[in-house]
Formats: sequence, structure tokens, C-alpha cells
Amino acid sequence: MAHFTTEITIEAPLDEVWQVLADIGTIARWNPGVIASRATSETTTGLGAKRFCDLGGDNYLKEQVVEYRERRKLTMRVTETNLPFATADIHFSLREEDGRTLVVCAPDYALKYGPLGTLMDRLYVRKTYEEGMRRLLRGLKDDVEQADRPVTAAAPAEQAAALSAGA
Repeated sequence: MAHFTTEITIEAPLDEVWQVLADIGTIARWNPGVIASRATSETTTGLGAKRFCDLGGDNYLKEQVVEYRERRKLTMRVTETNLPFATADIHFSLREEDGRTLVVCAPDYALKYGPLGTLMDRLYVRKTYEEGMRRLLRGLKDDVEQADRPVTAAAPAEQAAALSAGA
């Protein structure tokens, strides 16, 4: 089983971060690696909640919450995919630090194809997966930190200029 850890500090209280992370059907809003997502269970949060993620092209993930400790830990298990994962659990843990929130993402995974899968992981998959998790955390950070910004009717180019100028 392969494992790595990546983390990010979000300038927001833990409750705000947890609210976004735990609403599993909305991941496409903040994860740049997900084109579209939806909850596929009656509940959108909590133990047993399920989601579908369209990753673009023909790639997809079906996932289920297999560990849920309110405001502390969430583990998503990939239950079906056409990617080369035999198993994958993605652990998220949160810790509040002086009004900010540290989010740690720690996937445990194994690839299909036995020794060939191990080689694929060493040559390509792990690097790509780590980068995807860094982008996921950065998207979560950006979404939560910008959530309280007022929505304006400015054109996209004007909005981008205002954001880059620190407005």
C-alpha cells in the first residue's frame, strides 16, 4: 500500500472548512480535478454518504464516506473507478490553530496490475496523485477563504484584476 501526506493551512475557523469538506456532493465547486460531482445517496454528509465525480474524458470515481468524526476526520473510499486504483482511501484530518485550520490529506492506495502497477506508481502515478491532492487542498483553501467576498456584477476580467490587486 502506498501512502503520502500533504497539508495546507486555511485562514478560516475549523467549522467553516468542515462545512465545505463534509458536504461531499459539492466537491466539483472547489476541486479543479473534478469536472462535475453529485451526491448519490440520500444524505450528502456523514458516514455512508456516497458521491460520483466526473474527472473529465471518460474518467470517474464513485466514493463513499467510511470514516466520519464530526469536525475532525473524514475518509473517502474509492468504491469504483476506471483509473488504475485497486484500492484508495483518502483521509482528511482537520485541526484548528489560532482561528486558522490545518487540513491534512493522507491517501492510502494500491494500484492494479501487481508489479507493473508498483512501477507505474514510482514512475508517474504518485507524482500525479500528489499534485492532484495539492491542487485539491489549494482549491478548498481558495473556496473557503473567498466565501465571504461580496459577489459583484463585474466582468470576469475585471474580477480577476480586482482579486490580483488585493481588492
